[in-house]
Amino acid sequence: MKIEEEINQSKFNSAPEKAIVNIIYTANFIQDAYKSALKMYDISLPQYNVLRILKGRKDGHATCGDLKDVMLDKNPDVTRLCDKLVEKKLILRNFNKHNRRQILLKISEKGLKVLHDINPYFEALNQVLKDIPEDELFRLSDTMDTIREKIRS
Repeated sequence: MKIEEEINQSKFNSAPEKAIVNIIYTANFIQDAYKSALKMYDISLPQYNVLRILKGRKDGHATCGDLKDVMLDKNPDVTRLCDKLVEKKLILRNFNKHNRRQILLKISEKGLKVLHDINPYFEALNQVLKDIPEDELFRLSDTMDTIREKIRS
């Protein structure tokens, strides 16, 4: 369904306006699908992002500052997010041996299991795009990169 039909708007003022509205609407649409899958595990999208980042760390550890630098959502209170994940026993908190003021975070075995259990839901969501040619998906991704660069400058 076209964006005009989705939001019941017959006309946009310009192509850039239509594109931005479509990006925002589609991003929210995708986030809602992901949130629905995460609901049964009682974790939010930013918490899921923290778990994925920690799982992907070569040394297995990260600080809250490290996480904030690479989070998809730049707004959340990372410390509070991590506190909730510690309470749920999905991540572990340790002091750095060389700098006791620095707290290192690491995904727990329970956190790894949650990611493993969630993975099939997200793979199914990703399969929705399988019929779109790969070159179109790469072009879309490149266009999103260009939009971010234009907005930053």
